[in-house]
Amino acid sequence: MPRAVLMSCLLALLAACAPKQAAGDVSEPPAVVMHGVRLRSFEGSTLSMTGRAEQATYQRTGDIVATRATLHVLGRGQGEGAPGGETTVSARTMEGNLISRQLVASGDVEVRTATGMVARTPRATYDGAQQRARGTEGVQVQGPDYRLQAEAFSLSFPDESFTFEGSVRTTLGAARD
Repeated sequence: MPRAVLMSCLLALLAACAPKQAAGDVSEPPAVVMHGVRLRSFEGSTLSMTGRAEQATYQRTGDIVATRATLHVLGRGQGEGAPGGETTVSARTMEGNLISRQLVASGDVEVRTATGMVARTPRATYDGAQQRARGTEGVQVQGPDYRLQAEAFSLSFPDESFTFEGSVRTTLGAARD
């Protein structure tokens, strides 16, 4: 066998034995890319959340990234389209894991409750098992007759209760833009 052919075969064999890319390699494409996504999430047989996203990518590990996303978290005993009890969360990006039920929303995060409260923050984390959101990068809240700013917050979705931390400034009376 000529020497050039032997060298070509050895190089091809070495290339075939080269290690594959690591599973978490950034250059690995997602398992699924979806556009115009509609979401319906259930806890058992009960509808607990609906939503939309401009685009979402899904990895086999359960990781999902959604852009221009809006989620409607339904209150206990509420169904799709039922009045009251719904909290709406929207953000430019939502990254999470379906298995661990954890989510990070970032980029103009807005939370609107059924009671008329609107909260805005740059970033919030959501724990689906606890149904709680938390933010540590500041929050601005506007309600029907108050305004509030705080350094950090936590929100319980089942009872729509907020807890504010750090320096908190509240203005009571009719809220103005």
